[in-house]
Amino acid sequence: MRALVTGGTGFIGSRVVDLLLKQGQVVRLFSRQRELPSRLQGKRVTLYHGDLRDPASLLDAMEGMDVVYHLGEIRNTSRHAAEMNVRTLEWVVDELAQAGIERIVFVSSLSVAGIPSRVPATEETKPAALLNDHYTWYKRTCEKLLADQSNAASVVIRPGVVYGKGSRYLERLVASVQRLGPHGFPFIGNGMQVAPFVHVNDLAAAICLAGTRTPAVCQVFNITDGLHHSWFDFFKAIADASNKRFRIIPVPPLLMRRPAQCLDLFLGLFGVKLSLNNYVRYLASNILFDPARARELLGWKPQEDFYRSVEDMVRQE
Repeated sequence: MRALVTGGTGFIGSRVVDLLLKQGQVVRLFSRQRELPSRLQGKRVTLYHGDLRDPASLLDAMEGMDVVYHLGEIRNTSRHAAEMNVRTLEWVVDELAQAGIERIVFVSSLSVAGIPSRVPATEETKPAALLNDHYTWYKRTCEKLLADQSNAASVVIRPGVVYGKGSRYLERLVASVQRLGPHGFPFIGNGMQVAPFVHVNDLAAAICLAGTRTPAVCQVFNITDGLHHSWFDFFKAIADASNKRFRIIPVPPLLMRRPAQCLDLFLGLFGVKLSLNNYVRYLASNILFDPARARELLGWKPQEDFYRSVEDMVRQE
């Protein structure tokens, strides 16, 4: 099978590329880079230089491919960037049939599912509240685009909180826990709220399965490990791996909501929508999703141990 991967040099995408190659697939990497990463030299992967800001270059890259794994995006907090991401997918959807694409796997976000009205939640659970920031709006709009199109089979993957080695964001989080943990790490609520974690390797496996498994067609999958680990568990595991003491300084959610509302209003003047008030509520809620649909239709099962993986992430082993 011939696979085109956007975002294939990133934290998640690099794992997807590695798995596809391990499965014997021929991979075309769509990237702004002009040379293949050294670790991919000599493997069954070619580089197609392009930019998501230029949808025509992506359409050219699709020619001759069987499956598109669309992980790439224009990083955004502004309405303009979010709209550009949607327009890019509109171009892609219009050209899927002409390019001969049989399937498109779109990596969305669990934020589209909002705050579930009950837990454990499924893909069918109605939200108690929706997140309405520009990022989530773009992901939600793209999901609808794919649901409405008939040019190729589509699959939507909604990752939870992705952790593992190689994320620059997580490196900063680890540094913050190491620095503040012994004195008190401020967090909304007491930190015992369940969070929807998934290891990057397990997520990559789900994405690859979504491109090949027949029952996955026209499905949406919420991808989390389905376990009851809390934010405190995550931060404490980071601190333990760093040989640091750790305690949380609880911040009452109600104390944060009014400043969040004010900041949302101010940022709106600049075309930026972060939905901070709802994210305060999100972090203060138990966000637990049952990955039963992924187990049944993808044959997917998380393999990574939570505590061992956090330790590896901290020590970069």
